[in-house]
Amino acid sequence: MKTPIAISAIAGAVALFLGGCKSYDVSLTYSPPPAGKAVKRGPKLVEVGRVSDLRDVRGREIGAIRNEVGIPIKRLYAKRPIAQITHNAFGYALDIRGMLAKKSAKYVLSADILELWCHQYATQDAGCRMRVTVTRKSDNRPVFTREYQAKRSYPTASVTYWSRVEEVAAVTSEALQAVVDTVIDDPQYRRALR
Repeated sequence: MKTPIAISAIAGAVALFLGGCKSYDVSLTYSPPPAGKAVKRGPKLVEVGRVSDLRDVRGREIGAIRNEVGIPIKRLYAKRPIAQITHNAFGYALDIRGMLAKKSAKYVLSADILELWCHQYATQDAGCRMRVTVTRKSDNRPVFTREYQAKRSYPTASVTYWSRVEEVAAVTSEALQAVVDTVIDDPQYRRALR
């Protein structure tokens, strides 16, 4: 008769581990370069078009913070749709460089988000992968297509229940921004705009 008690104890422990996962909505942001850092300006020819979220993850989920045995204890969700956040990031990046054409753009930049994720276990990790296409607006013909990716990883002293979701979100923002900035500053991308 001890077996049902042992099974109940194990089931209770599993329920505690699985039931303890909380959801958090976090902000992902694009930060302008620090004052004094030069940005490569370019021609005002581009508008941001369609951005599609093609990740395997559904909705706004971006990742999780896990406990010592790897079970998620804090799930992170973006406050807004990932496609909208990415669209805005491209708009900010182009505008900072003087390249965003609000009227009479000659080119349209579109992007497919293939990966945007984060997690914390022993380190804070995040990654982003995107396929970017630039089309000529006059005939809707592609002039440039390329895939970009970035990863960020940082050691952390705060593990498991003491981990701050804002810190993990900041690492995710860095990965997203690294891809966006790399696209806009890519010499091949800029040559395609001529």
